[in-house]
Amino acid sequence: MLRCPLPRPSVRAMRRITMASALAIVTALGPVGPVRVHAQGVAALPPRTTLIAIADSVQLEVVDWGGKGPTLILLAGLGHTAHVFDAFAPRLTSRLHVVGITRRGVGASSRPREGYDSTTLVRDLVAVLDSLGLAKASFAGHSFAGSEMSILAARFPDRVQRLIYLDSAFDYRQLLDRIGVTTALGSPQPPEGTYEVGTVADWTLYAERSSGAGFPASEVRAMFRVGPGDVVQGSATAPETPRAMLAGIEPAPLTAIRAPALALYAAPTSVEVMYPSWYAFDQSARERGQAVYSAVSAEHTVQRARFQREVAGSRQVIITGARHYLFLTHPGEVVHEILSFMLSN
Repeated sequence: MLRCPLPRPSVRAMRRITMASALAIVTALGPVGPVRVHAQGVAALPPRTTLIAIADSVQLEVVDWGGKGPTLILLAGLGHTAHVFDAFAPRLTSRLHVVGITRRGVGASSRPREGYDSTTLVRDLVAVLDSLGLAKASFAGHSFAGSEMSILAARFPDRVQRLIYLDSAFDYRQLLDRIGVTTALGSPQPPEGTYEVGTVADWTLYAERSSGAGFPASEVRAMFRVGPGDVVQGSATAPETPRAMLAGIEPAPLTAIRAPALALYAAPTSVEVMYPSWYAFDQSARERGQAVYSAVSAEHTVQRARFQREVAGSRQVIITGARHYLFLTHPGEVVHEILSFMLSN
């Protein structure tokens, strides 16, 4: 699903973060701790980050979490950087070499004024493959990245090994045209004063309470401008960047995809599950939330059927009770499905 399911926080005075800033999220790369331990209890070093030149005056951040095995490239959703996978990627490195790409206009990547249409974003991915010396690779993309993966696989089939859609196996052009950007991205707001967001730690807690998925602190630092005292000061990007990305989405050429594809879908079982902060919504927000839940659920049913029908041999897995950031809310199930798919013949 293409949405930022975070209710608008209420923030003191100059610290207000609007829904626009939640979509237009980008800042310089923040620090990462010296050692972290992933779910299996194995110590993992911080990822190696580099900037790769892919065009005149355009560099993309590439994050390498290491690992041995087939290369899997992780692509984040709208407004996010590759660091949204910092807590998830190490779960895969025992069997895969895991790399992430931060698209142009976001995080530590360059912020050119142009080039946010699907065609250019896909060419950026090919340029990164060339720079890394990879003839082909597998891709796993969340949300907005599903559009990039579908177009990449259709236009550059020789560069794609396998595709893994993380709640992203949709034709986003059709989805947005049918239910509208407001519904697809919309999130009802809780009453003023429900959430106070000040520091990075506050924001990670807010994200967990409002979306059901807490982002790594490294991602919060990459999404926002952070000032003295670790205070989040708002989005570090202008709102026209995500707007340009949404406007530039092209129809998904699903019937042209030949690579093996795994589609993982989040399936909230109710509007209350979709919105963890439902308890704090007033009546107006609940009515809006119910309308969004109904419209999105119906459209997803149509989109899932179309994807399965048009992408030959694709495998679908519906994770009941998962939310949009399913790799954060249900990492165990997602890791199991990814490894089973990537290591199969």
